[in-house]
Amino acid sequence: SMWKARTAASVFHAMVAWGFVFYFLVNFGDVLQGYFPIQFLGRGVIGGIYRFLADIFSVAVLVGIIYFILRRFVLHAPELGYRDNVTLMDKVKAGSVSRDSLIVALFILFHVGFRFLGESFTIALERLGAGHGDPAQPFANGVSLLWSGMGASALTVGQHVSWWMALGLILAFIPYFPYSKHFHLIMSGINFLTKPQRTSLGALEPEDFEDESIESFGVARLEDLPWTHLVDAYSCIMCNRCQDVCPAYTTGKELSPSALEVNKRYYINQHITELVNGEETPPLLEYAISESALWACTACGACVDICPVGNEPMFDILYMRRYQALMENSFPSELRQAYRGMERNGNPWNQSRRDRMAWAEGLDVPTIDDNPDAEILWWVGCAPSYDPRAQQTARAFAKVLNHAGVSYAVLGEMENCTGDSARRSGREDLFYELALGNIEVLNEVQPKRIVATCPHCLHTLGKEYPQYGGHYEVIHHTQLISELVAAKKLDYTIVPDGRV
Repeated sequence: SMWKARTAASVFHAMVAWGFVFYFLVNFGDVLQGYFPIQFLGRGVIGGIYRFLADIFSVAVLVGIIYFILRRFVLHAPELGYRDNVTLMDKVKAGSVSRDSLIVALFILFHVGFRFLGESFTIALERLGAGHGDPAQPFANGVSLLWSGMGASALTVGQHVSWWMALGLILAFIPYFPYSKHFHLIMSGINFLTKPQRTSLGALEPEDFEDESIESFGVARLEDLPWTHLVDAYSCIMCNRCQDVCPAYTTGKELSPSALEVNKRYYINQHITELVNGEETPPLLEYAISESALWACTACGACVDICPVGNEPMFDILYMRRYQALMENSFPSELRQAYRGMERNGNPWNQSRRDRMAWAEGLDVPTIDDNPDAEILWWVGCAPSYDPRAQQTARAFAKVLNHAGVSYAVLGEMENCTGDSARRSGREDLFYELALGNIEVLNEVQPKRIVATCPHCLHTLGKEYPQYGGHYEVIHHTQLISELVAAKKLDYTIVPDGRV
């Protein structure tokens, strides 16, 4: 999806990235050749391959970086900016990201450009002595023909000036490097190496409510974040891909996952001394993200999935919600009814538990009491139990199971909300209670397999309940239908309009 979304930008960035990685070897070789009378890697096959790759990558980097300069500063690509309603640090509002991008782009352009020119001068010098150029460097060899009228002294000056400019620019850029977006070259690798091993893309770490020494839950300030999430800020390449796929941003809300990471980075850069001294920073809600944006996140994980450097801005938001809900008792008023419903009746609609099986009226749907040895335990979920539209899916699936002769059962009134919506909205304590209750029921039933029609239930039961000792084989109802079709227990036809 990352390549499909911005195909041209992805290709050109790959050219720059791969070329720049290869340039670590190129710069090392150039330093050796500058101070010692050697030909790096020799004139044989290996040396020829090295010079060919250096030539190809040099041109690739130059073409790629020119594309990005035109894209940002001439075409003003809208995807690289932010809407006016997004919270931004003052420096970001003043155009600091664009200025940083220009500095980095010009450094790459001139560093690689001077090195490429230096090779063309070297080839022109060789042609004066040997009568031919270097076929291993087709592009530099072609450019060297432009210098055919120059003498050896002039070519030597051009060669030396290019060498010093190419390597001198590195020395000039080093002090700025940690503050630039180019720092992601190092930090993105660290980010991938230190990224938490999650059971799924959206699995949250639990809180230990039994530990009485813990005085605060969730994240309020920068220093409360896991240190790997601080690395996120410096891994960010400010490409705004996360912003492109964020359903909240694309529907006009104040949330931009990219802006959150950029704001974190700029705050750290501006207040590094206070952070090192252990001083308390202001709440993230004062400068990194607005309260409206905090609650606009759908917790879909699209930003995490699309990020080319492994950043996880969604988790910053969910941990901040946890603090707001548990420590400040601050959350949208619309959630109050949902929390009350989960606490009292085991569903966010706050409808009676006695109505949990009303959707199955007129159908032969066995409960676990009716079929205690069922091969499949169907976890129906709250939406299929109470929402009229989702009930249609549940009724259709029940008919499929009955038609295929599947040995299954449902929990009926023993089924509770899995607590996913409570967890995603910050009420980790409520999720904890619901999870423990459901795990107790499931461990008593000991299901062979669980099938879920609700994707949230599927994820919570299969990926997050193991945190509390609930280990079950959980599949989606479409997977079970696929198994039944493969086993010839279901036949289907597709009509001309595409319906099954």
